[in-house]
Amino acid sequence: MKLISIIIPAYNCQYFIEETVDSVLNQSIGIENLEIIIINDGSKDDTLNILKEYEKQNQIILVDTPNRGVSAAREAGRNIAKGQYIQYLDSDDLLTSQKIEIQYKALEENKADIAYGDWQNFSEKEGRKTYLEKIERQIKGDEEIALFTDFWCPPAAILYSKSIVDKIGTWNMELPIIQDARYFLDAAIQKGKFIYTKGIMAEYRVSEGTSLSQRHGEVKFVNDVFTNAKQIHELWKDDLGSRKDKAEAIISCYRYCIQVFGVNNEEHLFEEAISKIYEIDAHFIPQKSKPMKYLSTVLGYAKAERLANSYRKIRKG
Repeated sequence: MKLISIIIPAYNCQYFIEETVDSVLNQSIGIENLEIIIINDGSKDDTLNILKEYEKQNQIILVDTPNRGVSAAREAGRNIAKGQYIQYLDSDDLLTSQKIEIQYKALEENKADIAYGDWQNFSEKEGRKTYLEKIERQIKGDEEIALFTDFWCPPAAILYSKSIVDKIGTWNMELPIIQDARYFLDAAIQKGKFIYTKGIMAEYRVSEGTSLSQRHGEVKFVNDVFTNAKQIHELWKDDLGSRKDKAEAIISCYRYCIQVFGVNNEEHLFEEAISKIYEIDAHFIPQKSKPMKYLSTVLGYAKAERLANSYRKIRKG
């Protein structure tokens, strides 16, 4: 059996790191087939001392680094991983007991590069775990477009082949909030073969009732989305003339950013996003909203969007 590397970035996670590591040690696959790499990312609490107890086990490699962020920690783990398959696992998430075995077999049998599956959301308060919704969904249609637009899967529910990881290269440090989504998308951009494994592969910790954008601040989140859209725009630019679906996906993303930037008085980013739409379609007219379609036809899209933004600000109060 081939070696599988589990990479866990750890920062100030003293209250849940043991449960996370134990979820790896309790995998149905033999522990001798696992290489567990834990990167302590400059934790200021008791995380490092807890991890040193685990370091006594032969399968665990503990690396202590200054705090540089989760992407840098994952990258540090990737650079020393010897496995032919790579599992990224955030320090507050859990693997279900057969996760690695199921996805390993799926990748081997299908000669695939990326296995992804379902997951269970949960929250925890004062030591009491509450299970929330189960997310069961498969990628539909073009994988690049799906992963760019509305399909997301937590790293815990994914297993990558080392070959696709090498093609993806480094984690995108320009996207501090959505870097895991971009990494998943990059696997599609690199033409990796995806395989869906039905069933709950991981448990994903969430702050109940709090979205990713709320946790990080809406403008910061959307700034990440905008940066990502510009990067994908550049990667897809040679396809946009012949691939209407790709052009529409990027324009839709830019329009989402425009609405958030506008009501939050991010005027420079608001105008930049409009200009990026014009790079794709110099005569762009929105089709889904009749008022915006009419205004854009009469005034031009940019003026119509500015007028719509004034109305949004009034409604926001």
